[in-house]
Amino acid sequence: MTQGILYVLHGRRNKVPQANLNLLRELMQTLAQPQAVGFLEGQQQTLEASFVSLQQQVQQVIVVPVLLFAATHVRQDIPQRLQVIKQPEVTLTVVKPLATTAAVYTFLQHQLTGAINANPGRSILLIAHGTPHFAEPYQQLQALAGRLQNELQVKVTAASYIGHHRFTDYLTADVGPLIVQRLFLTDGRIAGKIKQAVQQQVPTAIFLPTLENQGAVKHGILERLMAVDMSV
Repeated sequence: MTQGILYVLHGRRNKVPQANLNLLRELMQTLAQPQAVGFLEGQQQTLEASFVSLQQQVQQVIVVPVLLFAATHVRQDIPQRLQVIKQPEVTLTVVKPLATTAAVYTFLQHQLTGAINANPGRSILLIAHGTPHFAEPYQQLQALAGRLQNELQVKVTAASYIGHHRFTDYLTADVGPLIVQRLFLTDGRIAGKIKQAVQQQVPTAIFLPTLENQGAVKHGILERLMAVDMSV
């Protein structure tokens, strides 16, 4: 069975964002399968157009959500939109998003270890996008925080931008010195709003880089592909 790979990024309504695209291009050059990149938002290089082109070349499409958690986009938008245009003879396999890969954990562990060593006595606030619709993303975030806390021996608090457990609920007057790790794939508008909100309450907070253009994104994708029945 011939296989192809479709990488699905969030995108933006008014333009094609460049974050992580060079990493994807590097990855695509190392794999022999037909591959395409599609965006959930915007009118350029859409999810649908990329999928239609790819399914003309293969019998099975492996869909890789270049997203962190399985919320509405992964659970509903991607499979529903693709099923509408999928040819009957083409099979569809959607792999898990990237937050629970070893690559992402290693990135967090390495980055936070360096920050703690350089700034002792600080606790960590780990912030992801969040969702009001599903419990699993926060449970996975909380598990990440717990594992990091055990390994790093500092307090690690899991919080969300939207939904339950909002990060603003933790920004009290006595929160103490913070290291803030925004668990996002881009350093975009939402990451900026989080930084601004935290700085208003905790001006001394230290902010670490997001996953934008980090090699962990590429390695996380490879992890997911290696778990599928294909040669990578």
